[in-house]
Amino acid sequence: MAQWPLMLAALVTGALVPLQLAFNGQLGGVTRNAFTASLIVFLVGVLVLSVIVVVTRPTLPTISELAAAPKTVWLGGAIATGYIVAIVVLTPRLGVGLTTGLILIGQILTALALDHLGAFGNPQYTLNAGRLTGLALMIAGIATIKAY
Repeated sequence: MAQWPLMLAALVTGALVPLQLAFNGQLGGVTRNAFTASLIVFLVGVLVLSVIVVVTRPTLPTISELAAAPKTVWLGGAIATGYIVAIVVLTPRLGVGLTTGLILIGQILTALALDHLGAFGNPQYTLNAGRLTGLALMIAGIATIKAY
């Protein structure tokens, strides 16, 4: 399969992140509580995913398959919770642009480390000067956004 459809999907997904920040920041303002806003976000997500699962009828894992999974698979939900609470709190204070940029820097720093280590069964990509230059350019871009 050609990579361009996957790259386009990643680009569109990335374009949705600032919208998520803006909408969740608004919700935080309405609820006046980051935890309540985050709970509402997750409840909407549960409803949407429930409809998708009912309509698509995927094969569900068994209890034993879930029990045999690496313990790290359960951390995604905790990380998502922290992420949602953080964007509800940070976006109204830092703005969508700076919040998104700083989140991207954190993602790239962690992604480069995970790539370098080949962590969690992912392919290994050695950290090199080119990748570090890309990171430095991202940091410079966010510093420029913050300055203006």
